Amino acid sequence: MTHKEVTAVPIGISMQTVPTYRLSAFRQFLPGERHITRVESCDVLLLMLGGVLRFTEDGIPVELTRGEYYVQQRGLLQDGPVVSESPSYFYLHFGDSVWSDEAPNLPRWGLFDPEAFLPLLKELNSAENEDAPRVVKNGLLCTILTRLFREQARSERDMLVDHMARRLTQDLQNPPSLEDLAAAFHFSENYLIRIFRDSMGITPHAYVGAARIRKAKLLLSTSNVTAERVAYECGFADYAHFYRMFRRDTGCSPKEYRQKMIARRG
Repeated sequence: MTHKEVTAVPIGISMQTVPTYRLSAFRQFLPGERHITRVESCDVLLLMLGGVLRFTEDGIPVELTRGEYYVQQRGLLQDGPVVSESPSYFYLHFGDSVWSDEAPNLPRWGLFDPEAFLPLLKELNSAENEDAPRVVKNGLLCTILTRLFREQARSERDMLVDHMARRLTQDLQNPPSLEDLAAAFHFSENYLIRIFRDSMGITPHAYVGAARIRKAKLLLSTSNVTAERVAYECGFADYAHFYRMFRRDTGCSPKEYRQKMIARRG
């Protein structure tokens, strides 16, 4: 199931009914581990914190990365025909929910801010481990679902730009191409460039370049790594290209910049 196909599905968890908490925990896959084969009797909310989780749901492939949530629907077959990439996530089982295509509902798939949610997830994890009263755990479940619902109310465009920005800077040595992003999000390259530029003020290509320069400044001012190695670590094709881009941004060479930072520290 691709991201575009998931968001196109109108059905979601109705926000007009109150679900019942069952269980929850943090989960980290071992290297080479696959999703188990199962048919759950309750719905399962997955909140991705890292890595890549791959599984199928009734034969439809799903791939999730950090900052994505997904609700596995009860009664459907979930299977792991391919290996996941050491995913870490928080899972939450709940029952008595109603799937509906009428608003307001929480879409099956969406985006969230892992760092903002982490304190709430830790609170629920502690409540589970300490066997807190069910009303406490159910209240935390409803808080999580409510916050996810409100985040989805943000402009889909803004959410898409945020997710693009995270993917572009996740690995500066091998950032995704526009073709990669278009395939991942199922929008045209021109559309992605336009919404990114409208929101961030620069193109995705320029955004990666600025992130590389920021990382280079940090490495030059806080480490003894050679300027040539800094160029490599930041994803520049060669030192000459790095030198030109760095000088254009700062007005000085990488080595001059390092000397200025050393002098400033005294």
